Amino acid sequence: MRADDWADYLDPAEPDPALPDDERRALDRLGAALAAPDSWGEPPVGLRSKLLRAAREEQATVGTAGVTIEPVTGPPPPGAPGDGAAVVPLRRRSRRVWYVSGAGVAAAAVLVAVLAWPRPSPQTYDLAGTALAPRAGAVAELETRSAGLAIRLQIHGLPPAPAGEYYAAWLSGTGGIVPVGTFHWRKGGIPIDLWSGVSTDQYPQLFVSLQREGQPPTPTSQVVLSGLVRR
Repeated sequence: MRADDWADYLDPAEPDPALPDDERRALDRLGAALAAPDSWGEPPVGLRSKLLRAAREEQATVGTAGVTIEPVTGPPPPGAPGDGAAVVPLRRRSRRVWYVSGAGVAAAAVLVAVLAWPRPSPQTYDLAGTALAPRAGAVAELETRSAGLAIRLQIHGLPPAPAGEYYAAWLSGTGGIVPVGTFHWRKGGIPIDLWSGVSTDQYPQLFVSLQREGQPPTPTSQVVLSGLVRR
């Protein structure tokens, strides 16, 4: 969820998430505004007196307008005056005034702008199963981030990797072959999140191979999924 990434970015105790540069700049402005001492300052001198004077003037003009009166249910208190009829006491609701400085308002405006920031939709591509996994298939979602290319695979029909083996995902192109992550798929049913430091402009082929533990970390000939991820 993107809001969690923004919160982690503003929290120095959390790992730095991968965010686009435009979001980082907006969040930096927000963090600076929130950290400013005058963002959460006290009301200016004389504000209380001005509010009380305005309230007295309003009450003198319109009586009790603006004050909510609520009846309190239940029996009258002992010794209440009257000729035997119940006297209903009244309860007055109090009003509380909050003061936020101009810097605080600006910080809130920056936060709203960040939340409403337009984001491009991830690009999706289909991967097909090979002869080694004819019932398999996947949808690859690609999204450019500030630190690279986020790849999410929604896989179906792929059997789990046998014990001692695993799946590896790769991008290939004119520059060679680049690894983008590994998984075993023994439980399945969840998206696989991968990460690439290269662009699909030069590496347009995404494929998944079955690897054996302890062997060199290079693609084997046992390719189970493959597809183009550049239009």
